[in-house]
Amino acid sequence: MKYRKLLLVLPAILALQNIYAQNSHLTLSARFPAVAEKIKLTYNPAGTPVDGKKDIAAEVYFIDGKDNPVADVTLKTSGALLTGDFTVPASAKAFFVKLYSGEAVDNNADKGYLFSVYQNGKPVQGAYEAEAFVLSSGVGARFGGIKADNDKALELFKKEDEVYPKGERLFNIQYYSILAKKKDPQTVVLVNAKIKTLEKSDDEKDLVLATNMLNWTKQSASADSMVAVIKKRFPEGTTAKNDAAVEVYKIADLGKKDSAYNAYIAKYPPRPEDKIPALDFVRTQLASGYLKKGDMESFNKYAALVKNKTVLAQEYNNTAYEWGKAGDKLGEAEKLSKRSLDIMAEGVKNPVAGAYASPKAVAKRSQESYDNYADTYAFILYKEKKYDEAYKYQKAVYATNTYNDPEINEHYVLILNALGKYAESQQVIEGALKAGKGSDVLKNELKTDYMKLKGSQAGYDEYLASLINFARNKKRVELAKQMINQPALPFALKDFEGNTVSLASLKGKVVIVDFWATWCGPCKASFPGMQTAVNNFKDDADVKFLFVDTWENGDNYADGVKKFIADKKYSFYVLMDEKGADGRQSKVVSQFGVDGIPTKFIIDKNGNIRFKVVGFDGSTDGLVDEVTAMIDMAKEPAAAASVVTKESMK
Repeated sequence: MKYRKLLLVLPAILALQNIYAQNSHLTLSARFPAVAEKIKLTYNPAGTPVDGKKDIAAEVYFIDGKDNPVADVTLKTSGALLTGDFTVPASAKAFFVKLYSGEAVDNNADKGYLFSVYQNGKPVQGAYEAEAFVLSSGVGARFGGIKADNDKALELFKKEDEVYPKGERLFNIQYYSILAKKKDPQTVVLVNAKIKTLEKSDDEKDLVLATNMLNWTKQSASADSMVAVIKKRFPEGTTAKNDAAVEVYKIADLGKKDSAYNAYIAKYPPRPEDKIPALDFVRTQLASGYLKKGDMESFNKYAALVKNKTVLAQEYNNTAYEWGKAGDKLGEAEKLSKRSLDIMAEGVKNPVAGAYASPKAVAKRSQESYDNYADTYAFILYKEKKYDEAYKYQKAVYATNTYNDPEINEHYVLILNALGKYAESQQVIEGALKAGKGSDVLKNELKTDYMKLKGSQAGYDEYLASLINFARNKKRVELAKQMINQPALPFALKDFEGNTVSLASLKGKVVIVDFWATWCGPCKASFPGMQTAVNNFKDDADVKFLFVDTWENGDNYADGVKKFIADKKYSFYVLMDEKGADGRQSKVVSQFGVDGIPTKFIIDKNGNIRFKVVGFDGSTDGLVDEVTAMIDMAKEPAAAASVVTKESMK
């Protein structure tokens, strides 16, 4: 009787769920969106993060547990509203709608716009767990700004089991990854019992899940033993192939890598159904290695085997740029760079959609890569003194990256000045400096422009200072608006000598906490600027820089970190992050809620976070000015706040 009552109230629950999804900002034409149905969406941006923004766009992310396709929605204006339509694919179990303009995303107050797919008014099998996957896997957070919620996800998984008790779970790994994180005794018993059951299976997938669960529950020794068992029982299985491919990938010596790759292919002849990502990276490594060595026959052999040509294009670009900077093999560099452009041009013209990526998104990424590689191509042409052709390419690149990339600006003005276009060069440099994207190269070229246009250097220093001060004042106004005031959670970490340093011990100082890792390209690119900032404040007893190394791979990373700092001759005070709950070097970085590195926190004398800055935009001068401004403002928060007041009065 209770079972029957559950079925009777279920439609009401489903209706309530769908009503909850429909809200004042986004509504769908169908109350219960079904497979193959054309759905019209109506969106009111008023009061959302994209209110007043131009070029509002919409994407629909369909979750099916396999391809997870994305549809671009063309929005049309209808008064104050925006409308568009899309069709639900046959494989979809659930979907969420992303509404955005540039970096601004309407995430519906962290809940997202998340919907189930229905059949005859009832969620299709897999709908609830697909929603759970969105909430717990990071997919919703990454692509739609939806706040992760493991508890809600677990409720949805349980609801799926209630509605479809005999159904095979589509997102089994995600379900057990959530359970494994639970600490209550009942769940711990359940998880351990499941592990024991899986360990008795004759299916490799079950044993892999058991291995994952052992790792999630911090039983690493048992997990390692299980991997050994899997390889022994399934010598030609997915685990054995993947691990063997990864070992080949790790080999540094080119000749040994080549031999190991061919031994791998002999042992595991490729099959169309195989999905071994590391193997394609190995082919790319071999192609790149032989290219740099000048062995074109071997290069062409492995380049032809690479499936992901976009990765190959990146290798072409990187090698061509290194040759271009060194002034070596310019003819070969030009040809190689052109090959990278041809690959990315095809991606722009005929984008192939992938998981979580619409054709429009793929084309956009391809265009961004094309612009980056075209900058390389133009620079090489400049080195070859083919200035007119270089100008044609670089002008197009600059048009889509105006003032944003210091290196693009530098290459453009070098080409302009080589052509005698001094006024145009001056205009580019002025814009870059005012935008806080200065560099030594730009300032040197500006001096040349000034001399050519004015006939003398009289007044140049004052002119340059006015541009720099403009950028600094503008940056201070922007930073004042971004200023926050929240307590920094206490932490204590060890330095290279084993001394423990706590944030509490630095109270009374402005503290800059810079999270980084040796594998992080943007982190390392920012370090020359950070070294300048450290030098500028080395005599200020009220300022302390802490460079927190985090998220390193493996367990034996400390020596590599020390060597990197020593080799680069940085005078950084480095602290080593400790292991967190996830078993990685992530304790303090997780405590600070960091999603990506480099991330810097500026903490005032009272232990309150005043600024959080993520990433590096490529401008060393801009970084130094930004860090300097934030330190000064953290010293005098009240004075910084007055900057906003004065600006608003203007």
